[in-house]
Amino acid sequence: MLKSLIYLLLFLTIINDSCTQSIITTAPDNLNHSIANMLTIYEDSSGNSTIEDLLHGGYNYAGREIKNSRENLDFTTSTWHSNFIIDNTHGKAIQLFIEVARPITNEVNLYEYHHSGTLLTSKKSGDALPFEDKIYAHQKSLIPIYIKSGEKKNFWLELKSDGEIISLPFILWDESTFEKSNQKEQLFLGFTYGILAFVFLIYFVFFLLLKDRTFLYFIFYVLASGLLQFSLDGFTHQFIFTSGGYLTQHIVLLIAGTTVLFVLLFAKNYLKLSQRADKLNWLFKYSIILIGLVTLSSLIPGKIYVVTYPLVNVFSLLSVLLILVSILYLSKKNYPVDFFFSLGFVILISSAIVFILGNFSIINSPALTENILKVGTIIEIALLSISMANKYRDLQNEKEEAQKLLLEQLAEKNEFMANINIKLEQQVKERTHEVELQKEVLKEKNEDILASIKYAERIQKAVLPSLKKFKALLPNSFVLFKPRDIVSGDFFWIEEVLPINGNKIIVYAAGDCTGHGVPGALVHIVGQSFLKLGKFDESVNSPAEALDFLNRGILETFHSEYKEETIRDGMDIALCAIDQENRKLIFSGAKNPVYIIRNEALIEIKGDKRPIGAYDENNHIKFNNVEFELRDGDTIYSFSDGFPDQFGGPKGKKFMYGKFKKLLIEIQAKNMDQQREELEKSFRAWMGDIEQVDDVLVIGVKFSC
Repeated sequence: MLKSLIYLLLFLTIINDSCTQSIITTAPDNLNHSIANMLTIYEDSSGNSTIEDLLHGGYNYAGREIKNSRENLDFTTSTWHSNFIIDNTHGKAIQLFIEVARPITNEVNLYEYHHSGTLLTSKKSGDALPFEDKIYAHQKSLIPIYIKSGEKKNFWLELKSDGEIISLPFILWDESTFEKSNQKEQLFLGFTYGILAFVFLIYFVFFLLLKDRTFLYFIFYVLASGLLQFSLDGFTHQFIFTSGGYLTQHIVLLIAGTTVLFVLLFAKNYLKLSQRADKLNWLFKYSIILIGLVTLSSLIPGKIYVVTYPLVNVFSLLSVLLILVSILYLSKKNYPVDFFFSLGFVILISSAIVFILGNFSIINSPALTENILKVGTIIEIALLSISMANKYRDLQNEKEEAQKLLLEQLAEKNEFMANINIKLEQQVKERTHEVELQKEVLKEKNEDILASIKYAERIQKAVLPSLKKFKALLPNSFVLFKPRDIVSGDFFWIEEVLPINGNKIIVYAAGDCTGHGVPGALVHIVGQSFLKLGKFDESVNSPAEALDFLNRGILETFHSEYKEETIRDGMDIALCAIDQENRKLIFSGAKNPVYIIRNEALIEIKGDKRPIGAYDENNHIKFNNVEFELRDGDTIYSFSDGFPDQFGGPKGKKFMYGKFKKLLIEIQAKNMDQQREELEKSFRAWMGDIEQVDDVLVIGVKFSC
């Protein structure tokens, strides 16, 4: 027993030697307001002391007496401790809430211990914890304690920070008073955030209407300001980053830097510094870059993050001062600056100075410094909203003035044009007779030209094989032929040949000459003539050789005597030979392919990549044959580019080859005459009111054994 008493006396001696233990009673004068000045606070700059060290006398730091009811402990990474006793002199058991430190403080720990040095309970709060692990589910750092009547309890308070300011209110709330105060505060916060949300939505609509960048920067500034207050009040931890730790702690600096960034962008555009003050404009640009880099550095943990806290506060103050200097400079240069804009920033800078000086403990009134920025920001945004409304009014006035000036200019122009019209009318009367005479002459010439083209049409029809001949040689086939003009650059050709091997072969072609109308028709006639001549030439025994023969003929006919001059006249052609007995298709193409559809699958055989008429001085390039074994029911399609290249449809775009292929597959169940009707119907529907842009030719042949 004596030994235990000696140990107890030794422990109390150590406690008294190492730190002062404040005794706080539950008298009404000590409740429901900050009594931090009743505490002594101890700084552990190393942050290594544990509660076990504290309870066993391992605390040798100098104490700091709190002089104010609320106090800031500066930008700090230290751990702060305070030892106190709460004595319930209330006469009955009481439920208390201890409010200590700002909501964004990392760790707030309250340890209750027995006077013998035994740790009884630990209660934790702060934004380093997941929100659900806080001892009391509230955005603030609140710790509930229950004390019986006449009971005394020993406590150690521990506060930890990773660089931000630790603010030290110390309030013992009784439960009913706290509930009433909390309701009022939540109402005020709801009103504050409601104003910010309303301003954001209103000016977001203005931005959508005007597409003015100044309105965009303003709404982002309002949004960032609201998020900053939301984070400082602890709601980011409660509702967004509920897991605590890195995101919860770093978001405050990130949003603070973003707020400064957008207020600089907003002021720079609103004041039109790029037009009015070039040096100030560059200073704003450098400031924006600098605050952007500082903001990004806040995401880096460690020493950089610690340094960023005071830097963001300093740059915030300097940025607002820069805006104020710019307003004064422009006023001196007789540039108009809206009164509400200027007043808003005067109020903001006043509240910001008080807030930031409070952060540096130069102004030692936390109750003022913690709330003045919120109030100042609301007033400033309200004034800036009026200023932006004035800007909207000015923009509308400028628009009306511009319209008025435009109407005046139009009136002057109309008067000028009326005078000119009088003179022109006289000239028109004088020249009308001459025009009528010329019109008669042109009419006669047009009739002669049209007659010539009609005659050319008869010649082309005479040269083209008849559809009866095509049907006679290939009964199960169709030809869709739609010239754009009276005569066509597209043509089809068919002959029955008897090669050396003795098998009867049907050869047919789908050609697309350079151009359309009369030029295309002339090239067609020359080309078809060489196709006919090739039938009797001994060197022509395959489609590829026929194209080589045709190519030489076109070059000899159209090529200039100057070899360096590039030939422009020629054609794209698909030449098919069907060997019925051997069930074989022999194909050669100049740029144009041939499609074969078998069992609803499309097979594409591509031609050579050069047209007929491409000049080759040494005649080295030859066309190639492709042989394909046919099956009963295969359908062979050859065509020009007129159908796929036709503009039309709901958006006026080309029909395209993909859609053309799909259409050919879709009509396979129909006979060949029905297929032709479906193709023509689809072409007309796609073209609609748009003019036909090129000649159209599609040949379809169904093979049967």
